[in-house]
Amino acid sequence: MSTSSIRSAVAFLTILPVAARDGAPGDRLGRAVFPAVGIFLGLVAWVALWLGSLVAGPLLGAVAALATLALLTGGLHLDGFADCADGLLALGSRERRLEIMRDPRLGAFGVVALVLLLLADAAVLQRLGVRDALPALIAAGAFSRLAILVVLVTLPYVRPEGLGKLAAGRGGRELALGAVLAGPTLVLDWRHVLLGAAGAAAAATCVAWLAHRRIGGATGDVYGAVSETAQLAVLLAFAVPL
Repeated sequence: MSTSSIRSAVAFLTILPVAARDGAPGDRLGRAVFPAVGIFLGLVAWVALWLGSLVAGPLLGAVAALATLALLTGGLHLDGFADCADGLLALGSRERRLEIMRDPRLGAFGVVALVLLLLADAAVLQRLGVRDALPALIAAGAFSRLAILVVLVTLPYVRPEGLGKLAAGRGGRELALGAVLAGPTLVLDWRHVLLGAAGAAAAATCVAWLAHRRIGGATGDVYGAVSETAQLAVLLAFAVPL
């Protein structure tokens, strides 16, 4: 795995200043490395949760973790989730839905969906507590980014331009390598990780199916929605007593 692949993956999924000098994403944006970047994000979020919990209890810890994830990703996944709620649930033609998703303003569907998502994330993290949130956030980071990779490989990109267009396309070998990079999370708590992986797959499939049905494929917003729903699915899995 080349250094440029790692830098491209980090640049695609975060706001960290690691992109190539010429600004070109290159190397399919390092798609295979997405789960590893997710693991890193999960670890950083857990540190924020731990510090927040020390200061004012588990609720602040949960908020700190979510705020950290939003900061490191520039809020792009959350924005994509909200835009998808507005666009994919709207009435009208395919073109109208794509236009709504491109609009930077949020509608009622987007606002409500975003609030409910963040409340659900915070509630689950608060319930898990500091100890159990560590494997949960790491696994959620890995499998939510693996879910993005799956959708990149399986769904066509429907816009004529955009960073997602450079990342989308076939990539069976990259998908296999991404799964291998997510695999070590099994040592943390294999039963919950397997349940979380299944939940992430189900959540990503639902979003991908809806996007394919409503707009004929994927956009950058769809990738964000896939990541956020898969992340919540993994966190919920860790809240299930096994």
